[in-house]
Amino acid sequence: MSNNGIEPYVEFKPGDLIAAEVMNDMQRQIRQDIGDQSQAAVDNIESVPYAENAGKLENQTLDDIRKEIIDQALSQMALHSGYMRVYKKLKFNVEALIEHGLKNNPLVDIYQLDYFLVIASEDGYIFPTWVNFYLYHSSEKRIRYRPEDSNQQPVSIEIEPSSSTAYRIPFKEMLARYNVKYNDGSSVGEIETEFWDALFAAPNDIFDDNQYTHSPWFDRCCREERTVKSLKQKGDWDDLWIKVVPRKTINFDRISEANDQISMWPALPDLKVCHFDWNQIGIKLLKPLAHLPIDPEQTLPGIDEGGNEGENELANLFKREFPNWDQELKIMVLLRA
Repeated sequence: MSNNGIEPYVEFKPGDLIAAEVMNDMQRQIRQDIGDQSQAAVDNIESVPYAENAGKLENQTLDDIRKEIIDQALSQMALHSGYMRVYKKLKFNVEALIEHGLKNNPLVDIYQLDYFLVIASEDGYIFPTWVNFYLYHSSEKRIRYRPEDSNQQPVSIEIEPSSSTAYRIPFKEMLARYNVKYNDGSSVGEIETEFWDALFAAPNDIFDDNQYTHSPWFDRCCREERTVKSLKQKGDWDDLWIKVVPRKTINFDRISEANDQISMWPALPDLKVCHFDWNQIGIKLLKPLAHLPIDPEQTLPGIDEGGNEGENELANLFKREFPNWDQELKIMVLLRA
C-alpha cells in the first residue's frame, strides 16, 4: 500500500531492476484503467451544457474522446519513466552538457539530425530552405515552387517520399509530449509559438530561427488566425505533422545504392560521450564534419545522377545558408536510466 492509500499498479522496492516486460505490463494496466474510467465518465453524461462542453465534443465520438485521454496520459507518463529525448547543437571541440537528473548513468544513444529541403512561407513570402524541423499539412507531401517574378520552370520539393517511409510525427502528439496547453478556441499561431518554445526549452538547446519553419499551408492558417475548433470541423487537425530526420549509420564509410541514384555518407561523425556524475553527461564533436549533414535519401530536383553533393544548386543553397556547416552538428540524444 502506498503512503497516500492508493495501490500501485506494480510495486517496486528500492534497487529493484525494472524489466521491459514489467514496464509493458504496467502500461497495459494503466491504459485499461484509464479507458475504464473514461468510459464510466462518458456513460454518466446525461446532458452537456453548451457553454462549457459542447464545443469540446463537436465532431468527436466517444472512442475519439477516450483515445485522446489515453494518448495524453501515456505521453505524460513517458516524461517520468527514466527516458529522455534531448535535441542538442554541438560545436566543434566544445563540450555540450546535459543535466538529465536521472540519478544514474543512463544508456546514451545519439542520432544525427539531418537537414532536409522544404518550401517555407513567412507572412506570405514563399521560399526554399534547409531545416531540421518542419510543420506541414498532409496535402503538402510534395510542394511545387517557382521564384516570384521568374520565368523558370517550377520544381517539386518532396516532403514525404513516395517510395519509402516518411519521417513524420503527428503534431498533436508532439503537443501532448511537450505539455503544450490549448483548447478549441486557441489559434494555430499561438499554439505553434508555444510549441517551439517548449521544444527548445532546457535541457534542449535553442535552435536558430533558420533551422525550423512551417509550410505555406501552416502560414496561411496562422495569418487567417484559424482556431483548433475550425481545423477539427474541417478534418484538418489530424492532418498536421512535424518532420524531423534523425539518422545513424553503423560501421561503414560510404555506400551507394545499386542504381547509383542515392549516395549516402556516414552519420554520426566522431563524438565523445562522458558520464561526469549521476546527473550530467557531456558530448563533444571531435573534428569538423567531412560531409554535408543533409538527408541523403531526399530526392532533390536537378541533382546529378551520381548524387554529387557539391554540384547541385540546392546543395549550394545549403552552403550559402550555413557557411560554417562543418563546425556544427545537430543531434537527438536518447537517454534511458
